[in-house]
Amino acid sequence: MKILLRLIAAACLGLAACGGSSAQPQTIELSVTDPPGEPKTVEVAVGTPVTIEITTATDDRAHLHGYELEMDTKAGEMATMSFTANMAGSYELESHVSNTIWLNLVVK
Repeated sequence: MKILLRLIAAACLGLAACGGSSAQPQTIELSVTDPPGEPKTVEVAVGTPVTIEITTATDDRAHLHGYELEMDTKAGEMATMSFTANMAGSYELESHVSNTIWLNLVVK
């Protein structure tokens, strides 16, 4: 039994060392004007820890589709959304107040 546990532990360590979450964290700074401009497009690798720092001109509610993350923003104050981009695809960060798209996040 001890040998089996050691083998499992070694396998887990090996998987982590071979590309688990070796992607460097990425911070995306997003400044939303009133009215909002064109959406920004940012590409990240699968497995990347992502932090989106959002500053809006008006109080709002941000929603990242696909990851189903939502948060309120206060005018002029930075709000932070953090997650690991673990699903390949294209995801929109949008306003739930004005229904405009602020960011297209492409995870490859």
